[in-house]
Amino acid sequence: MTSALTTTPATGRRSRLRGLDGLRFLAAAVVVGYHYTGIDTGYWDQPPSTVFPTLNNVTRYGFLGVELFFVISGFVILMTAWGRSLPGFVASRVARLYPAYWVAVLVTVGLQVVWTGGRQLGWFDDLTNLTMAQEGFGIASVQGAFWTLWVELKFYLLAALLLLVGFTPRRIVAFAVLWPLVGEVFRLAQWSFLEDLFIVEYAPYFGVGMLLFLIHREGGTALRWAAMVVTGLLCVEQTVRHAPIGTRVVGVEISPVVCAVVVVAMIASVWLVADGPLRHVDWRWLSVVGALTYPLYLVHGQFGFAVIDTLHGHLSPYAVLAVAVALALTLAVALHYLVERRWHDRLRDGVLRLLRG
Repeated sequence: MTSALTTTPATGRRSRLRGLDGLRFLAAAVVVGYHYTGIDTGYWDQPPSTVFPTLNNVTRYGFLGVELFFVISGFVILMTAWGRSLPGFVASRVARLYPAYWVAVLVTVGLQVVWTGGRQLGWFDDLTNLTMAQEGFGIASVQGAFWTLWVELKFYLLAALLLLVGFTPRRIVAFAVLWPLVGEVFRLAQWSFLEDLFIVEYAPYFGVGMLLFLIHREGGTALRWAAMVVTGLLCVEQTVRHAPIGTRVVGVEISPVVCAVVVVAMIASVWLVADGPLRHVDWRWLSVVGALTYPLYLVHGQFGFAVIDTLHGHLSPYAVLAVAVALALTLAVALHYLVERRWHDRLRDGVLRLLRG
């Protein structure tokens, strides 16, 4: 969920991977489609497979957009941390995540004062949500999609520890491969605390992203591509194992084969825009929509659900869907231009001064 900037080793200049910006927005759009038409939230009063019989055949797999986010995050967070001090890395992450998130929490709490169909939490739970660590305390998030932010925070902690040790290509390869492999040991041993702490379920996706960035920055070697194969296979294994769970959650069949193909395509798509034939894509509009990714992810849930809950039965399903998407995009634009662009640099500089004393 970070801007797709990369450093060219030969020149030291930073250039934008606009294709990666586009992939970030695609991942967000897929998640929005999943929440509105893929999974049965109850707001349509019928299963979405009945309301959108054709569309649902695709959007039921939209949960995999989160996995694409994690692959991109592995790439971008390593890119962000490379060459930075630990205070600089922490300040950049705080400034990137929190301003829009704080406003999203507050406006969601305000929505749930007037709309009783959403999550009704107590004041203490609402305040705890401002930390972004509520899931770690066993407290529900004000929006369901916020669970991924806790996963991201734990990945940032691991990345910060690696930064303290020092980035080298061999250390990154070792970390990206051993992290998910050791995680599999934790899973098989049923050490649930360590499974959760080391985000075992999603470790291979972050690892693949890190390796893709390493290959992008330093070039591919036999060792790095072998590591890619190992972590990629672990990604496929994870998603195939998750397919039956997805079937129970969505209420319609989730094909393990389709999941595996989509995951391979996701990994390939990141390589395509970073180092493959699409690396020269430089359409400015991709960066414009990419900037809306994070705010769209933050606000689409409860606000879209409120639209669906209020308007279904009064308009055609596709008209209701259009209104929900339009509202989510409008709020995302407002959040980006009125909050992120105004407060990012101020908060980053303030945190940096605090950490440096």
